[in-house]
Amino acid sequence: MTPQPPPPTDLPLASPASPSATGTGEGAGTSEIRRLRYLVYALVLVSSLLQTAIAPLLPSYAHRFQLGGVQTAALLAATGIAALAVSVPAGALADRLGARGLTLWAGALLALSSAAQAFAPSYTLLLGSRLIFGLGYGMVWTAALAWLANASRDESALAGTVTVSGLGSIAGPAFAGFIAQYFGLAAPFVVASVVMVALTAMLAAVHVEGTTSVARTSLFASLRAAAGDARVLGATTAVIVAGASSGISTLLVPLELHAAGASEGSIGLVFSAAAVLFIIGSAATGRVGQRAVRLKTVLAAALVLAFAISPATVSTAPLFVVLMLCATTATRSVLWTVGYPLGATGANQSGLGLGVVMGLLNGTWALTAVVSPLVAGALVGPLGARATFGITQVALAGGLMVGWLAFRAWRPVGHVRIGNA
Repeated sequence: MTPQPPPPTDLPLASPASPSATGTGEGAGTSEIRRLRYLVYALVLVSSLLQTAIAPLLPSYAHRFQLGGVQTAALLAATGIAALAVSVPAGALADRLGARGLTLWAGALLALSSAAQAFAPSYTLLLGSRLIFGLGYGMVWTAALAWLANASRDESALAGTVTVSGLGSIAGPAFAGFIAQYFGLAAPFVVASVVMVALTAMLAAVHVEGTTSVARTSLFASLRAAAGDARVLGATTAVIVAGASSGISTLLVPLELHAAGASEGSIGLVFSAAAVLFIIGSAATGRVGQRAVRLKTVLAAALVLAFAISPATVSTAPLFVVLMLCATTATRSVLWTVGYPLGATGANQSGLGLGVVMGLLNGTWALTAVVSPLVAGALVGPLGARATFGITQVALAGGLMVGWLAFRAWRPVGHVRIGNA
């Protein structure tokens, strides 16, 4: 099968209720797609919950296995490293073999890794289970999103994945801490494993395939084509800006607040408040729908985010740091929520493999999650937090300006005017 030609840019995408989009009757197709959407949202919610659930359990693991700081940090880094390694290859496999099957494999890996984390008898096996979890996590954010976007023919459906991911990230530490306190260290992962098995079984009962044909181009050919599409480049920019600023803030904000005398509980409350702003911003952006999925939205939000770092470049007093965290987190919610649908729009309208594009975006996120804290950590020692935030601000603003000028001069294959995109 060959990829379908991209639809005209001035026509709406096929409605999820369209028989041609589902291959079934109108009512049955709409119901099945709605079911798929909710199940994918649930899969993203639980996987994001598991991603952050380990945080309050780290001291217990460090005590049980006599871990040092680097070994403990490796348990956190393992997920991002594994997701980075698997995202683009998983996207290529989703395009070639179908996103549905790969999504089911992802659910199975998440269930298996959760059970392994629950009963790991040694640090080596615990770390290995976190790596397996990272593989499944990266596959969910690649194959499951490609399956949903292809089946529904509505890229704005992907905006909801960002919102529920934020909910899962907030709920994860509280869920794990509460259950582990009363039922033991293994209990949160046992519960999560059972839930993941149930979700995977329900997804296996959904028989809605993607509406775009399976791509037969090579991985590198797909990546070259993606590099020539303006919307995909805009989506990648959104992920880079949001991911880099998030990684740097996650490292530096707790350090500065702790240095000012804030307790761990107070720091946690600050991040929880910022996370609530993220969910509100993501939900509001998702409500706008396809009208928000534009290049100019990414550009405007990225510029606002660069400006929102300003309080921390003026002072690292707690009030200024908290103000910076809240402002940048709210702005990141727009970038994350728009980024994935924008990439899917570029893929569908340019005939690219949607799986590869989702893998590219997820791999970019994983790379920024690994690299940005390391860069910030290297800078903050000799330069201090204010200078590090200032360098971040200048780098974001300068990078956006250079990228915009290069974009104007290059005019890639998928070029669309910013005012209409």
